[in-house]
Amino acid sequence: MPETRPNISLPIQRKVRQRCGFGCVLCGCPLYEYHHMEPFAEVREHQAENLTLLCDNHHKKATNALLTREEIETADKSPFNVAHGVSSPFGINFHGPQFEVVIGGNRFSGGLRTSEDWLVTAPITVDDMDLLWFKSDPSGHVFLHANIFDEFNLPMLQIFENSIVYRTEVWDIEFIGHTLSIREAARKFLVEITFEPPNRIVIDRARLLCNGVEIVVRKSHIFIVNSENIIVDTTMTDCIAGIQIGRNDRGFSSAFAQNPTAVSRYQLSRLDARKREIEAIARLKEILESSGKSYDFVNPA
Repeated sequence: MPETRPNISLPIQRKVRQRCGFGCVLCGCPLYEYHHMEPFAEVREHQAENLTLLCDNHHKKATNALLTREEIETADKSPFNVAHGVSSPFGINFHGPQFEVVIGGNRFSGGLRTSEDWLVTAPITVDDMDLLWFKSDPSGHVFLHANIFDEFNLPMLQIFENSIVYRTEVWDIEFIGHTLSIREAARKFLVEITFEPPNRIVIDRARLLCNGVEIVVRKSHIFIVNSENIIVDTTMTDCIAGIQIGRNDRGFSSAFAQNPTAVSRYQLSRLDARKREIEAIARLKEILESSGKSYDFVNPA
């Protein structure tokens, strides 16, 4: 009967991910497996210093003795992503005549056709910086782009034409199945993106930051912290910009817009931002109840 191994504990997994730069130590691929450099059958336990990350391809080579332990240990001492400061690009296959982004239960699709017959849509843009946008060409190719920033306005993750690249000095990055999660700290998600090829992505939780603007995404709604606006259960179609905050020098049409003078630019603590969100939800619930309606909001706590 095959031996049952104990699971690798979450703290050990996280320690290994952080040390290895959140990707295969040989090629940087963010889809990886945990590999014992000294075989588990010999050590009989999971130790962070004996574990490394290998993509499926390199893990198979290691299992089939096409990679030596010495080669893997050398790569573990200088992981690909750590040496480069960013991850290696990882492509996602999108295609189709339409593309849909679901953010906090709100749906964004359609957009503007350019003179080259590209369909372009930017679900969220701040000061002419598109945090999320996509375009599709007449042949059915869909290209997703994203810019995710930290509190210092430095890029944490970028997606350019379906290729994902992220900074490796963040607290934790995990790619499980088709969901990419980036955390600032324990239980503090910066963004969680679920890719649903061929033509859909879903963001159920995120903290989107740009130029002093903070947008909180829950499964049930989008909350703009600066202006205390809640966006719920909305479908936005055939707008170039879904949510447009701040400068709009490009003159994009949008479903929801706020000009620069209407947005206070300051960074609230997480606690203060959450208090604002709870108060805004309470006000909206009162409005809905007075009209005989209700909505199931996710608890910000």
